[in-house]
Amino acid sequence: MQIPLTGQATDAHLTMRKNVVLGIVAVMLLAPACSTSKISIRKDALRQMQTIAVMPFSSAVADAKVTRESTEIFRSAMLASGFRVLEREKIDKILKEKELAQTGLIENKALEAGQLLGAEGTMVGEITAHEMHSETVEAELPDEGPGKYDPKNDKGDGTYFRRGAKWFKKDKRDTFQFQIVVRLISNIDSQTVLTVQNEYPVHTFSGDSGDLRPANLDQFRAQVLAQMAKDIEKAIREAREK
Repeated sequence: MQIPLTGQATDAHLTMRKNVVLGIVAVMLLAPACSTSKISIRKDALRQMQTIAVMPFSSAVADAKVTRESTEIFRSAMLASGFRVLEREKIDKILKEKELAQTGLIENKALEAGQLLGAEGTMVGEITAHEMHSETVEAELPDEGPGKYDPKNDKGDGTYFRRGAKWFKKDKRDTFQFQIVVRLISNIDSQTVLTVQNEYPVHTFSGDSGDLRPANLDQFRAQVLAQMAKDIEKAIREAREK
């Protein structure tokens, strides 16, 4: 269930992509009601489901704390959407009995566990990207007009500096990557009923991002998951409407 990330790019292309993504994320966070998830639903099959089992999500790039928190966000979203969601204790017990917790929960085993628990659907998820890196870039300021050097903005901390007659500004940029793919699968015909993933897995924030800039990767992930929970609740509600 791997979803490939964007391929390698030149520095120029990467900078361009970062600037575009910065604008996207600013809109996303300023208008949280706007969906930022890619969702597909088989409406008829979804309407027939009442009880689901949310299996522990997996990841080769994130630790157990991250996968557990992500699982709980989607578990809560499904409860809020009106499904009967099986208790974690029952799921943990069946996984332990079948020795699946240690061997790794591959999809067919997750479905088997969901069927044994009497659920009509099984939800599985995988985090395929989870990292952050920072860099400091230097931008040449124009001699005139908006953006030119203004002594009022210079705090003397080295952010602004000169090379010859030109003024430059240092800017710290944080790039976050978080990708999660979640599927709800029918235990009757083993077909996927719902798929959801975050549409913009890579975001870059500059010093001008202000309050939009997450303090760390945990905060960024929490923002993405919170919005995805809203998106999936809205999509399910609309899918159930006749």
